[in-house]
Amino acid sequence: MPPLSLAALTILDAGPAGQIRAAAQGGWRSVGLRLNPLLATDISVAGDPALEAEIETLMRETGMGLLEIGVFPVTTDMDISALAAVLALAARLGARCIVCPIEDADLARRRDTFARLCDAAGARGLDALAEFNPYSACRDLNAALALVESVKRANAGLVIDALHLSRSGGHPRELARADPALLRLLHFCDAPAFTPGARGADELRRESRTARLLPGEGALWLRELLAAMPPGTPISLEAPAAAYAHLPAAERARTALEKTQAFFAAL
Repeated sequence: MPPLSLAALTILDAGPAGQIRAAAQGGWRSVGLRLNPLLATDISVAGDPALEAEIETLMRETGMGLLEIGVFPVTTDMDISALAAVLALAARLGARCIVCPIEDADLARRRDTFARLCDAAGARGLDALAEFNPYSACRDLNAALALVESVKRANAGLVIDALHLSRSGGHPRELARADPALLRLLHFCDAPAFTPGARGADELRRESRTARLLPGEGALWLRELLAAMPPGTPISLEAPAAAYAHLPAAERARTALEKTQAFFAAL
């Protein structure tokens, strides 16, 4: 079975410290954390000595690995200098990459911003991974691939999200267009079958954040997706599932691991 990590979004309501505790109790050995707030409900850890110390202590005591840090949206007015504290914390915790949704529709400007973000991340030993989704300014694999190829940074890559690939009208066979070295992270989940264009942006956003399915519960081409990714690609289980939302975070983490392990055992 490939390396597995529990993405922050799967149990986002627990907060970074709660996610580490829940992941450890649920049997996970690696997590992703949202340390750069996106939503008003996200906890801001970087720059707060007490919260930073708590996270560092929990990671050390649980022996948890750290795969990815979110979320770093590339926007029209992104202030990369303001990210110094969170990038420093990510590096100190041993993260491998930051996840960067693309929210600027101006091709030249977002290329420049993403290049500078890659440089800032690279100075801390972090990869910067562009993420496409159908309700952003970078709606599909082709757009994200063009961006990553254009910045010509060794630490630039792509995160492939199973749901976003499906909902953007894509298919795993399209990954053959990309240099395998650029495919550095897989956000893994399942979902019902989908007809492109059948839903609006708000509904797609809601599904992404609250209504994904665990592997094996839906109709996505997950076997083909796994076969299309380079061997050994880290897999982050990103599946906030409405069916389990009533459970405590640790129980959701445990259920997610058991379902994911069962899926891989059946391959």
